Amino acid sequence: MEWIRSLRNSPAVAVIFASTLVAVMGVSLISPALPAVQEAWNISEAQASLLLSAFTLPGIFLTLPIGLLTDRIGRKPILVPALIVFGLSGGSIIFISDFTHILALRAIQGAASSAIIMLTVTLLGDLYSGEQRRVLIGTNAAILAVGAAGYPLLGGALATFSWSVPFACFPLALLVAVPGMTLLEEPHRNENNSNSSILEFLAGPTPMTPFVVLYLAILGIFVILYGAQLTAVPFLLANEFQLSSAGIGLLLGLPAVTMGVTAMQGDRVLQLLTSFQSIALGFVSYGIGLVIVAIADSIYVVAGALFLFGLGQGLAEPITDTALNERAPDEFRGSIMSIRTSVLRLGTTIGPPLTVGAATVFGYRHTLLLSGAGIFAFGVTWFTIKLFKYYL
Repeated sequence: MEWIRSLRNSPAVAVIFASTLVAVMGVSLISPALPAVQEAWNISEAQASLLLSAFTLPGIFLTLPIGLLTDRIGRKPILVPALIVFGLSGGSIIFISDFTHILALRAIQGAASSAIIMLTVTLLGDLYSGEQRRVLIGTNAAILAVGAAGYPLLGGALATFSWSVPFACFPLALLVAVPGMTLLEEPHRNENNSNSSILEFLAGPTPMTPFVVLYLAILGIFVILYGAQLTAVPFLLANEFQLSSAGIGLLLGLPAVTMGVTAMQGDRVLQLLTSFQSIALGFVSYGIGLVIVAIADSIYVVAGALFLFGLGQGLAEPITDTALNERAPDEFRGSIMSIRTSVLRLGTTIGPPLTVGAATVFGYRHTLLLSGAGIFAFGVTWFTIKLFKYYL
């Protein structure tokens, strides 16, 4: 397989994949512990969800400057320190007894995580091209899915001992940073373009509409993922099905199974569909999954619906990364992918409070039902329009 050959030929791929596996801990490991956090600190659901929002908020503002910096000084000088900061700030939380200080550490950790997430995808675009790039980006998304499947199980199980135990896993990032110092490759940089400005590209002849559409799709993907799956679903499972943190973690890991399988087939999907058609189908699958969760009266029906949700994630998320990488000029890839990560973080930040806020008015079931129906209608409309244009 292509990704296995790449691992053999380039140790940098192993560092990139391991960095992705580390970065996804930030939310997936903590999400099933939210009910335990709420109980331990005697706070509201909205306050507990700040553990996710505080983590994602800094990326909205800091990722673009980081991306501009990586285009100037390189990828490795940013990625390795980001891994170290991620591990130390996350691990320190177990020693803190003030919730405000915990949120501050989560913000520092989230800034480092944004840099890691942005640089892993950027490096795959820098170091590889064509089919190999598409396969590796799909594999990276599948690895992310493995983490998203495993970490909720681990986080939920650890949270049964104490809300703080899952945070002890974060120093594992240091085990990736150390080999990264020697094994990570620095992409070749064209010195003739090193002084070019991203503003020159934005004001140039390249059409910006595909970039805008992809960024808006990324925003929607992560509002749905963090607002619906990682915030609303855990509280729904705890409140209406009386599941423990471990049970919630088990169910939250299910979408990652179908996401991983689908993401690994990204190159084949793009042989049958355009990138925009694939993303639109992803939203269709999201919508169906959310509607079924909203009306389900059995935990087994919820489980089946979450598999559909993962299918949508696999059709949409890695394809947006591939499409952006393929459209980005080499000298601006860091900046363009940093905008992607800023938009991603905006979605992950506003998703939880939007969902919890709506649920306080309508309840979790009605919130998921209405949002799922709207997402389904949007996806069908988008796919139909793109299919029509494709055959014109």
